[in-house]
Amino acid sequence: MTGDGGAFPAGPGDDFPLSYAQQGLWFLERRSGHPRHADPVTFRLVGDLDAAALRAAVEEIVGRHEALRTCFPVVAGLPVQRVSPRAEVPLPLTDLTALPAAERDEAADRLLAEDLQRPFDLVHGPVVRAALIRLGPREHIVRITLHHLVSDAWSWWSVILRELEQLYTAHLHGRPSPLPPPPAQYRDFVRRQRDWLSGPVYAKQLTHWKETLANATVLPPLTLASSAPAPPGQPPRTRWMTLPQPLSDRLRAAARNEHASLFMVLLAAAKRLLRRYVDTDDILVGTRGGFRTRADFEQAVGLFVNLLPVRTRVPVDADFRDLLRLVRRNLIDVYTHRNLPFERLAHDLGLWGRGFRPAIGVCVSFQTTPEVPPALEGLDTTLINHDPFSQYPLDLGFYEDAGALRVLLVHDPGQYDDTAAARLLDDLHQELEAGCRALEDT
Repeated sequence: MTGDGGAFPAGPGDDFPLSYAQQGLWFLERRSGHPRHADPVTFRLVGDLDAAALRAAVEEIVGRHEALRTCFPVVAGLPVQRVSPRAEVPLPLTDLTALPAAERDEAADRLLAEDLQRPFDLVHGPVVRAALIRLGPREHIVRITLHHLVSDAWSWWSVILRELEQLYTAHLHGRPSPLPPPPAQYRDFVRRQRDWLSGPVYAKQLTHWKETLANATVLPPLTLASSAPAPPGQPPRTRWMTLPQPLSDRLRAAARNEHASLFMVLLAAAKRLLRRYVDTDDILVGTRGGFRTRADFEQAVGLFVNLLPVRTRVPVDADFRDLLRLVRRNLIDVYTHRNLPFERLAHDLGLWGRGFRPAIGVCVSFQTTPEVPPALEGLDTTLINHDPFSQYPLDLGFYEDAGALRVLLVHDPGQYDDTAAARLLDDLHQELEAGCRALEDT
């Protein structure tokens, strides 16, 4: 159960270790004592819903993927994974049709907010729950919530909801599942990760990261005006910004002209922005990567996310084109060495912060998995957004939405209030405009 590699039981019901990403998340939740890692997807359905077919489809998905039948008991002081053979998922119905029509959406919002605060029993399970809210005879809200220990964005948008489409149709018409068994389970990934970390490749990558992160420290809090910080322990707050379409188009064109990815341009602008707020040119941020490096893991459900540290020296008067080229080299280097779990790296290099939180103060990511609601036969489906959780004081996410770029800032209100968050996004907008102008100059 430590960092050592080696085989472990593979039969159904046998305990096996957590992945390193799971270990970090498990310790963080246990330390905080708050149910902060609920990972829901919520959608509104208009049409003739067959609730029995929906529940059967969800249960079949849970039956297909061991991660969704996993609990996390503690054995000899350490958490282990234990897979249950059962796949039962109740779908309790809350009927709001007795309320006046104008009050139903507000009542549904309250129910959804309360659901986010409900803790999971990680020791005994389940780590999946579902709920159905009736707003009218042909209008419902469905929420399926997983614990983040067993999920990530790819699991949701590329596996679970796509399977839900096919399985709902099959159960609707009384047909057997059209889906083949998953080619791999999460335990296969955990075994491969442990074996890989016990081999010679790990030592080589660790040497690389020791050199790359030598004397690295967490980025200090930004000098943003925070007139009314919230008390510690408050849930994170979110703020969205949609970039004008012309700016989105210019950013893509600039990336192509510089032989860079769009994310490289966005990250360069974010790093130059951060440099304005700190008294150091050593800008270390995290970005999210993945461990789905094998085809058989693409249809697996589980937590495959890895935090990748990106360290860049950013002079206060950095030329944007020069900075972009440096960030491009940084990211290529990071992706080349992306298979080392950050939690293991942080442990080996002493990079853990307080409260089992990785010593990364800012995370900057680009969401590449499209968030498309399930296309359920006979139903119009739309997503209902929720405020995501982040374990970082500042979490900056870029999303593509119908050709436009959207920016989501998730911030710890104990460090950065709403005024500070608004200023940060306004300044980011200016940096992106300035970066485009610099790259367009010949």
